[in-house]
Amino acid sequence: MMTLFIAFGVYVVEDLDPKLMLSNAFFLISLRSVLAPAISASFFSNLLYYLQIKGMNTLSEHMTLTNPLASSRYAQAMNSALAQGHGYDEASQLAANNFYSTLQQQSLLLGIKTVIGYLLIAALVIAVVSAFIPFHKTLKVAVVKTGDDMV
Repeated sequence: MMTLFIAFGVYVVEDLDPKLMLSNAFFLISLRSVLAPAISASFFSNLLYYLQIKGMNTLSEHMTLTNPLASSRYAQAMNSALAQGHGYDEASQLAANNFYSTLQQQSLLLGIKTVIGYLLIAALVIAVVSAFIPFHKTLKVAVVKTGDDMV
């Protein structure tokens, strides 16, 4: 992605007159150094938050006391809180908070995995597309036949 980021800047200013290139330097620097990171950071932050909430909803649908895994984790956290000397109400709240934090961690991991997957797919698509687009003018160099003079 970083190579594509740099190559796009070179592609943009390739055919510009040097006088125009100098006047457009501020635009390129401000766009690539200020606006792009701010916009992409807010986009990925919102995407990760959305995916985390979606993951919490998906994971919590099946986490009831009828689920053996969920009930055993809740009972273990409840017994641990009771063994530490907390009352039943407080132990119940601690067990629910422990269970909620576990679900939140799992949904965050699911969100990160999804974002990384989207970025990988986008990077592959951009790499394939950029393989067929010439980003600069190529100079044709004559190929010199070698080997005869080395005999």
